[in-house]
Amino acid sequence: MGERIRARRELRGWSIRYAASRAGISHTTWSRIERGVQRTDRYMVVDLAAALECSVFDLTGQPYTPADRQLDGARIDAERVWRAMMAHPFDGPSVIGAATVEQVARESALVRDLYGRCDYAGALRRLADLVPALHGVTDRRSAYRLMVPVYGVAMGSLLNVGYSAHAWLAAERSAEAAHLLDDPVAMGVAAANRARVSAYTGAYGPARAYCDRAGADLAGSSADTALDVLGFLHLARAHHLAGMKDQAAAEDHLDEAARIAAYTGETTNWDLLWGPSNVALWRMAYLLDTGRPQEALRAAAQVAVGDLPAVRQVYYWLDMARAMVAADRERDAVRMLLAAERVGPQHTRSSTAAREVARGLLRRGLVSIELRGLCERMGVSAQ
Repeated sequence: MGERIRARRELRGWSIRYAASRAGISHTTWSRIERGVQRTDRYMVVDLAAALECSVFDLTGQPYTPADRQLDGARIDAERVWRAMMAHPFDGPSVIGAATVEQVARESALVRDLYGRCDYAGALRRLADLVPALHGVTDRRSAYRLMVPVYGVAMGSLLNVGYSAHAWLAAERSAEAAHLLDDPVAMGVAAANRARVSAYTGAYGPARAYCDRAGADLAGSSADTALDVLGFLHLARAHHLAGMKDQAAAEDHLDEAARIAAYTGETTNWDLLWGPSNVALWRMAYLLDTGRPQEALRAAAQVAVGDLPAVRQVYYWLDMARAMVAADRERDAVRMLLAAERVGPQHTRSSTAAREVARGLLRRGLVSIELRGLCERMGVSAQ
């Protein structure tokens, strides 16, 4: 196998150091693998294949069951987070823990950062302990303010690795914390969380209703960050209305979101990453969903993708892949999928949309080592 790895690396024209950096291992480890003096496990073989943009079969020469240690861990920790949420309802017995507000605030910031980097496994692993700790903080109001975004991270992480029912409970917990705060801005954030899970399951009507109510409460508000959240709720409703086949109303919400974003500029409040770039990103997705790939590609030019965190970049690259397929640019679509995987491997390999694009490329008869490897890592076949 070492010889195949070296041949594949040399075919790319990459140094050992560069190839090793792509796989997340040291150059000495890579060198030892190539020379056959260090064994690999099934997880490492997948990492090596991903780094070289080929299939495991290309490296091993034999059928091999793909494995992903991060996603395997995420699935285990998704259940741990579910149990932690079930064990700590807001109307349950009081729990007094040892953690201070400062300690849980630091851990909350770390979890939110992990999510922003598309490390859902890392976020879920820490959330399993953070959820009980938050419910044990004696300063309840400070705890509730932290819970709104933390449960939002739990919702997003669970949804992105395929646990929509678990994600719904996290969204509900976010809404409960916001209600206890009695803060319309926090309730708007929580409404967006609930709407996201609803829309994910196809319930566009209820999703829109959550955002309509929250938007009405925020309209005219002078509270800090209210405009950011209101603008985001307009984006969400554009998505819901597109799902309900009401393009005129959807475009009204997109236009209003753009007006608000032009006023606020780029912000990071509530992890919304609100601003003109995010509006352009959502408009791009909307144009794709309504059958206008060329317009979507023009909208993509307005997205400062390099300034976005991984959790937003991955959606950009996946939408670019969809646009390339619609424009009959199959090989460019593969490049976009690989870019998405580099930015967010856990997200891309769990994404239904990414798998559908890859499966469609296989059905078109595209012959590509890179596509074959990616499909293997996703668990996708042409059938």
